[in-house]
Amino acid sequence: MEFKKHVRIRKEKFGMVIFETLKEKVFVTNPTGAEIIERLKDKKTPDTIITELASQYGADAAVIADDVNCFINNLVRQEVLAK
Repeated sequence: MEFKKHVRIRKEKFGMVIFETLKEKVFVTNPTGAEIIERLKDKKTPDTIITELASQYGADAAVIADDVNCFINNLVRQEVLAK
């Protein structure tokens, strides 16, 4: 998975800002969303992201999986991320 060429990402104190330059859309994430984006930028798979976040937060991997997959699917639907 990788971000499309027309997407720009900027880290902020509150999370991340994603600029989709073709349609001029802006998306803002919280710190957890920023962690997912950083890992996606590092070419990590969704399964790896889920495992790392579950370990980092001491949370159930199934719950993390639902959230991560929903977040990634939303990025794909918004044409920010290519599967």
